[in-house]
Amino acid sequence: MNVDISNMWGAVSLPELLGREKAVFDAHLRLVSHQQGGEDFHGWLSRPDSVQARLIHGIRRAADQVLDDSDVLVVCGACPTAAAARAAIEAYHGRERNLLHTPQVFFVGGSLSSRQWLELSQLLEERSYCLLLVSPHGEEPGDNITARGLRWLMERKYGGQAKNRIFVSTLVGSPLHRMGQEEGYELFPMPRELGGSSTIFTAGALLPMAVAGIDPLAVLEGAVETVAATDVRAFENPAWLYAAARAVLAGKGRNREILCCFDHSLEALGRWWRQLTWLWQTGRGQPIAPETALLPGDLPVLDAMAAEGEGAIFETVLRFAPIAKKVPVEMDWKDYDGLGFLSGRNWEDVEQGLTQALFETHSMAGVPLVELDAGDLTAEALGAMFRLLELSNALSALLCGYPPLERPGDRVRQAAIAGLRQAET
Repeated sequence: MNVDISNMWGAVSLPELLGREKAVFDAHLRLVSHQQGGEDFHGWLSRPDSVQARLIHGIRRAADQVLDDSDVLVVCGACPTAAAARAAIEAYHGRERNLLHTPQVFFVGGSLSSRQWLELSQLLEERSYCLLLVSPHGEEPGDNITARGLRWLMERKYGGQAKNRIFVSTLVGSPLHRMGQEEGYELFPMPRELGGSSTIFTAGALLPMAVAGIDPLAVLEGAVETVAATDVRAFENPAWLYAAARAVLAGKGRNREILCCFDHSLEALGRWWRQLTWLWQTGRGQPIAPETALLPGDLPVLDAMAAEGEGAIFETVLRFAPIAKKVPVEMDWKDYDGLGFLSGRNWEDVEQGLTQALFETHSMAGVPLVELDAGDLTAEALGAMFRLLELSNALSALLCGYPPLERPGDRVRQAAIAGLRQAET
């Protein structure tokens, strides 16, 4: 991935950026120096290179089973691992993949909407399906209530064979893990180290991707290559550059990051990025709050924010290389919309023109921009991108003054469950 910060110099000086180099070095050293086996070991940093061949074989075998037996894979989980799988699938195949390909992959959990549950139940009524439960701690009410309903539907439909259609990815020793052991579900344990249950490089994310036709080994190969590329201890390292840029801007009060995407299939990637950033910022400091803008539809809002001199934002433009097939702008002889001058051009030309205009006008208005170019959209590129973004996010958290990847207690969830139990008694 190429990181271009040339459009942020109006808000940040070069000495300010270079002044953070020692802090980035210390943050990187802090992440990689923990010893394996300790509670603070960040094994996910080397995770792409340490995934065992047996695990890849298990993922492929489970994916083949879903492909042979089912029309649908239902992934139940609201954790970053499930969000990463959805982000990867939609980025690779597009948001409408389920309308064009089988087996379909649906992501549920994290919701207590009765309407959504009834819609899902109706959708699964006439289809064969498998279930993947993804939850690090197995304690999330939305996930668990949805999982209860899905398991009941499966037992009613498949009887004793339902257990052969259920897969579980969780931490060893969690309530979900104990249930999987007792019920005979196939288990894919999550790594226990800090941040290990949030990475895409686990079976909980790689299995749905494999079902969707994304080779898990190719994803890991792309990530492994990026491990070496992001071990460079200088600003030639794109993870360093992006992390330092975010931290410097947050330190100047610009802690609202707008992730701009012309390809709307990257919306799920934006949700994963927001979730991971929030999860990994658990201390005190200047938090970074990512949002997603889908362009060109959200351009009027961004233009208004820039024109009003909104000083709390910076923009990150995420792009992949254009696809080989070009889509022309259609000709309209009456030219009602006044865009006749674009006839003969293609949609990519228009996107590039709008991107350049965004850089120029918003830079002049004082809004700093960072460009992330992930190159050709391949399985290897997906692995490389997620590896770089995970490392960069961890570095950003440390640079902004947060402890590395600690999981805060969920006070709202705990209070709600306590209230329900008290009402029941």
